[in-house]
Amino acid sequence: MRIVILIAASLTFQAAPALAHPDHDMDSEAPRPAAMIARDHVVRLISQAKLPASWSKATVESSKQRNVKGVSQTVVTFQNAAEKDAAKRSFHVVVGRDGDIVSADHVLK
Repeated sequence: MRIVILIAASLTFQAAPALAHPDHDMDSEAPRPAAMIARDHVVRLISQAKLPASWSKATVESSKQRNVKGVSQTVVTFQNAAEKDAAKRSFHVVVGRDGDIVSADHVLK
């Protein structure tokens, strides 16, 4: 019986420091920049064959803030010089304040 109590006590004391201040981990996480979120979305669209593979080499042309109905959004515009159709050389990814993708298209809406 003593062995069981000693094992339980030692496990409790080992776990205590790890659980002492869990809120510190939350403070160290910085939000990801909208350009990185948008780039990940473009890569996802390429892997789903919704964008041609040439978009993997597209460059970020601009990143601008806008307010739509009082909601802050970031518009990240990519430029793909390899695209033959001039109307489709730009691709706009709208990232919400929470990091979710609002829209992604060649025409900014």
